[in-house]
Amino acid sequence: MSSDSETIYDRIAKLEDEVAALRSEIDFLKRALRNELARHEVKMAKKGTEVSSLID
Repeated sequence: MSSDSETIYDRIAKLEDEVAALRSEIDFLKRALRNELARHEVKMAKKGTEVSSLID
């Protein structure tokens, strides 16, 4: 019985690690998207197009 509970706790720990890794990847993708949007806004501003910021 205790070996079953240990494996459950091990699984929970693995899932928590995976969730943390996914959150890290999401944060990376969010920063990349913000950078891409900022570059697009700068490009549009250089062309003379009025741009309202999508980031904020």
